[in-house]
Amino acid sequence: MNNKLNFKSHLRNILQKNLWRYIIFAPIILYFGNRSLVAYDEGIYALQAKWIIENNNWITPMKWGSIVADRTIGIQFLIAISQKIFGENMFAIYIPTILFGSLMIFLTYELHKELIDKKFSLVSPLILCTTFLWINYFHMATQDIIFGSLTTLGIYASIKSYKSNNKVFLFLAGIWIGLDVMMKTYLTFIPFIGILPFILKTKIYKNLFFWIGVFIGFLPFIFWSYQYININGWGTYSGIYEKLITLSKDNEFTNPFYYYLFNLPLNLFPWTIFSIIGFFNISRSKKKLSTYFLNIYPLIIILLLSIFSTKTPYYTIMLLSLSSINAFIGIKVIFNQKNNLFNFLKRLNFTFIPILLLILIIYLNFNKPILNFDKYQILILNIAVTFFAIPWLCLSFINSYRKKLILILLGPYLMTTFLVQSGLFSDRSRDIRIDAQAIVESRNLYDKKIEVITSGLSNEIDTKKIIKIALFMPKLGNGLNNINNLKTNQYAWISISNKELKSNKDYNIIYESNILNPWKLVIKN
Repeated sequence: MNNKLNFKSHLRNILQKNLWRYIIFAPIILYFGNRSLVAYDEGIYALQAKWIIENNNWITPMKWGSIVADRTIGIQFLIAISQKIFGENMFAIYIPTILFGSLMIFLTYELHKELIDKKFSLVSPLILCTTFLWINYFHMATQDIIFGSLTTLGIYASIKSYKSNNKVFLFLAGIWIGLDVMMKTYLTFIPFIGILPFILKTKIYKNLFFWIGVFIGFLPFIFWSYQYININGWGTYSGIYEKLITLSKDNEFTNPFYYYLFNLPLNLFPWTIFSIIGFFNISRSKKKLSTYFLNIYPLIIILLLSIFSTKTPYYTIMLLSLSSINAFIGIKVIFNQKNNLFNFLKRLNFTFIPILLLILIIYLNFNKPILNFDKYQILILNIAVTFFAIPWLCLSFINSYRKKLILILLGPYLMTTFLVQSGLFSDRSRDIRIDAQAIVESRNLYDKKIEVITSGLSNEIDTKKIIKIALFMPKLGNGLNNINNLKTNQYAWISISNKELKSNKDYNIIYESNILNPWKLVIKN
């Protein structure tokens, strides 16, 4: 009872004392403007959540009327729950990611205090929020940030369990495992293997509350599996295992063993060099706890991920809280060490990189077709890079370490905030959104169920486009295999040519455009 009261008191004190600090993160994590999604994976997850609500099917993941048997229903379920509570709008789709991403920020703040000290503990979560990989996936409606947050919870709770033997932390040290399985199934083995040596050495596993946490954490997965098998049988349930086999063999996401040695540093921008310096510096630390989680644990994770055939950037999101703390350590080292190497690294980071980015953005202004950016995106990038470059270029005029630290954080903070609030991270299919919303409004389609003729899903490009279009349809059907299955006065998105349509007078084209091509909206007479 006393442990429970201590935990509640500790949490309440943290929230009250640091509330003003959390406000700093609001411009980065909250965006209330227009949103549009990419097709994979967030577009599919959002569509599946839409079908969950419309069909009242909370167990079986569906895709155009067919069972999707290669994953759980974790993220789709959370999105659907969010839309049930907050309304079927685009912002509600992101609420699960916002909540868990905010938890990851808080856990990074707490881990900084546990693994280093309380001084400058706000720096590491600010580094996390301005790391390209994190902010990119934070503004996607996928399970990746949720998975990373739950894994970080496992690390933090394990450390606190070791230090305090608190029952609540012991419970949390176990519950994350099953919850992560519900999100990413077999990928959970990677962080679990990384934490396992610490669990065994500290004998956390001998405590009953740890196992209660493990059991309760697995309940959602067990309940969902039972219901799924009961409804659909073992045949399709085995698709989860078959997906693992597919990903373990050569596929479109297969990359060389050394993939993460260059991909992760690139995705840690603009904190790459600091994080690498911190990583190697902490390996010499006398603090065994810090050495394990900031050096040995990341090595284990990278090694295990590198062995697996499928390699993607978002697999390493689980390491970003730790890499952010390493980046803070790297910043301290680079300013405390007075030698030629670190003087060079300071000039590289705070002079060369900002100037290089300014040169690149100037070049981009005169070569827009290279990256297919429009005028609006170029303008946004111009302002964002300027926000980033100026504080870093001003560092050489500042002597105080504290003021230098503020400037170091200010550049990425201003850049990230501006990019987020401009909609660049949230309005990813802007042209399609504007076109799709216009047709719904002009034709008053708010109460009309609109089908998609799935025979038109013949290639990946067309499929991606219809996913983006379908997300803006107020009422969406499950999909029809053939246009002949369409009923009188029923609407559908089709991709067949105008020539084919003209030969059949049963259908009228309601809307078509270059942006939505080859898809066009028709109605059956």
